Amino acid sequence: MSLPDEYRPDNIDDLIISDETKNILKSWIDSWLNHEETKKSVILWGTQGTGKTSTAYALSKYAGLSIIEMNASDQRNRENMKRIALMASEYHDLFISKEPDKLILVDEADNIFESKNPSKGGDSGGLSELLDIIRKTKNPIIITMNDYYAFRGKNSAKEIISSSIVIDMTPYKRKNELNYKLFFHRAFDRLKFISDRENINISGSEINKIIKENEPDMRSMINDLYLYKVANHDTTGNSRDTSRSIYYIISDTFRKNNYDYILNSLYSMDDDPDFYMKWIDENIPNEYSDPGDMMNSYDILSKADIYYGKRLKDYSLVNYALEISSGVSLVIKNKNDHYVKYEFPEYIKKLSARKNNRERYNLRNFMIKLSVISHTSVSEILNEMWFYYILKTKAKKDFNYISLVLNLSDDEKSIIKK
Repeated sequence: MSLPDEYRPDNIDDLIISDETKNILKSWIDSWLNHEETKKSVILWGTQGTGKTSTAYALSKYAGLSIIEMNASDQRNRENMKRIALMASEYHDLFISKEPDKLILVDEADNIFESKNPSKGGDSGGLSELLDIIRKTKNPIIITMNDYYAFRGKNSAKEIISSSIVIDMTPYKRKNELNYKLFFHRAFDRLKFISDRENINISGSEINKIIKENEPDMRSMINDLYLYKVANHDTTGNSRDTSRSIYYIISDTFRKNNYDYILNSLYSMDDDPDFYMKWIDENIPNEYSDPGDMMNSYDILSKADIYYGKRLKDYSLVNYALEISSGVSLVIKNKNDHYVKYEFPEYIKKLSARKNNRERYNLRNFMIKLSVISHTSVSEILNEMWFYYILKTKAKKDFNYISLVLNLSDDEKSIIKK
C-alpha cells in the first residue's frame, strides 16, 4: 500500500481542508440523516491531491454510512450507470433499518465517458443518467471532478449543478491569507506525523521544502516522503542487507567515477535491470543541465537498451546492458555536487496505476453486483470473499451459475483469489 493510501484521513476533522468547508459538509450530511435534505448531492472540485476522495470517505465514516464508489472508467456509460448506480441510489438494504443507508461517490465526473463510438463502449447518455440518479436517489451523493469549468459545458451539467452544493476544494486562494497559513501548518503536522511513524529521517526545513514544491497537492507531498524513506540507510531499525537501495545506486551512477564500484553495486541489487535503466532515463534531466551531458547520457542508455533483450525474449546479454548503462558518469563533464530529488519512473507508475485501477474497478464492480442481489453492504461482501473463492475452486457449477446471473466478466472472475 502506498503512503498516501495508508495515511488517508478517516476522520473529517483530520482532513486538510478549510473549517468552512468542513462545516458545510457536516451540515449537508446531517440534513440527510435528519431527513431535511434540500440538496441531493455535493460537487467537490479541485486539482489532484486536494482531498476530494478522502473527504468523501471521511464523511461516510462521520455519518456511519457505507460508501459505494463509481470511479472513472471508459465503461461508465449510460447502461452501467443505470444498472449499478441507480440500484444503489434507489434500493434500500433490507438488513439495515436506518435511511439513508449508504453514501454514493461518483469519482471524476468530468471524465464520465461521452463518446458516441460503440466500439469504445460509450454513448452520450452518461451524464443524463447521473442526473436521473440524483433526482431519484434515497441516499446522499458526492460527485468529484478536477475541471469544474469544463464540466459546466457538458449536456445535463447545468441541472446536476443546480441540484448540488458546489465546493471548491482548493485550500487557499493567495499565499498571504490566513487559509494558506492554516494549510501550511496542517500539512507540516501531517508530514511530520507520517515521517515519525515511518522512521523517516527528515528535517523540518526539508518538510517545508516538500510542501512548497507540491502545494496544494497533499498526495504528492506524501509521495515525496517515500524518497527520503528510500534514502535512509535504515528505515526499520534493523541492519540492512548487502543489496543497496536503488536511490544510492542511481546517485552513484550519475556522480561516481569508480566504474568497478558502480558495477559491483548493480550486481548486488535485487531489482530488475530494466527497472534500473528506467530510473536513469527518468532522472537524467534532474541530474544534468548541460545539453551535451544529457545527449551523451541518453546515447549510453540507448545502447544499453539494445542489449537488454526484453523485446526479443533473449536475456543472455543482460549483463552487457548493465555494464553499458553503469558507465553514464564516465561521459559526463559537468557533475552536480548538490542534492537532487530523484523521481520514481513515471512509466512504471502509470503501468502500476493502470493495473491497480483495473483490479480495484473489477473488485468493486463484483462487490456492488453481489451487494445489490444479496441486499448486503459492500463492506460485508468484502469480508465474505473467502466464500466465493471456495465456490470458485470447489463448487464450480454453483459459481458458474452465480457468474451467469451477475453477468461477470473474465476480469471480474479473476479477482476472486485465495
